[in-house]
Amino acid sequence: MRRRSRGNAVLFTLLSMVIGGIVVAIGVTQYQDADRAATVQATVAEVNTIIGNVKQNYGQYSYSGLTTGIAVGSRVIPEGLQVSETAARNKFGGTIEMRERGTGTGTAELVYPNIPRALCSSVINGTQGLAREIRIGTTVVKEANRAVDVAALNTGCSSNAAADITWVIGRT
Repeated sequence: MRRRSRGNAVLFTLLSMVIGGIVVAIGVTQYQDADRAATVQATVAEVNTIIGNVKQNYGQYSYSGLTTGIAVGSRVIPEGLQVSETAARNKFGGTIEMRERGTGTGTAELVYPNIPRALCSSVINGTQGLAREIRIGTTVVKEANRAVDVAALNTGCSSNAAADITWVIGRT
């Protein structure tokens, strides 16, 4: 009888460990998903804030002479991203750039580098409504005033571990 109860105790202990391991694995997966979603939301909010601020403050001037230094100094780029009076960095360690796209074009570019592959398409999907054109590196994923090309988005986001995304904003 004593042997039998010892065997049952070992069995119940092993069963408890297996169930505990499954619960921990599920918890870790849910935490990772929640962390990813929070990072995407924060990045989308940052990009949307910058684009909204630059349109409001410099759109009336056709973005003429706009530089990163001006965008940082005028607080178009939020203070939390600023590393000096003329430079800003995103949470992925990339140096944010803001510039006039070309003299007389009436457009500007926001470059947001080092966005991880796992976040790339979600960030673009969350911000595409504010941009005339979007590029991942040199790959155009949204042509001027068109919808996002899903195939180009997939190619651009999956081709590197991290993506440099450029939003073109300005006149339509």
